[in-house]
Amino acid sequence: MTCEQEEKLNIILSDIGNKFPRNIVDICNRMGLDVEETEDFPSDISGLIYKKDDKYIILVNAFHKIGRKSFTIAHELGHFVLHKQLLDEKSEIVSYIKSKEEDIFPALPRCGTNYNCYETQANNFAANILMPEDEFIRICDKVNSIEEIAAYFGVSIQAATIRAQKVKGIFFL
Repeated sequence: MTCEQEEKLNIILSDIGNKFPRNIVDICNRMGLDVEETEDFPSDISGLIYKKDDKYIILVNAFHKIGRKSFTIAHELGHFVLHKQLLDEKSEIVSYIKSKEEDIFPALPRCGTNYNCYETQANNFAANILMPEDEFIRICDKVNSIEEIAAYFGVSIQAATIRAQKVKGIFFL
């Protein structure tokens, strides 16, 4: 992440404060990214980010639930912030997703040496943006269910469960 990107993101998060759930589309827009829903993805594709001309666009699967969409958008923002050079250089974008209309969207490959590392970094970024550790711990200590935690942060139960395991070592059944 460049110093400029980090500073811009910190200013945005500072402006937002501790208001949850966070409006991740607004955060992306303020970072200069467009966010669009698409009905063209199969169910196993949640989203992607690509560069068209000088604009960065996040596409998210329109059929997914809102909590999953939020995490997906935050994940793609993570790729923008952490891996922007790959989008700019297209050095790692070697896979393409075809839409129903035959447009082709470049995407990071789902394999290769760095793929898992990139995905883990983007997932951690998304979790930290949507469910900051201090606030997450505070809410975990206050509520009685993973459903309440997920609703508070506006994420899926799966995302909240993974965060609870990593941050607090809590396992929900």
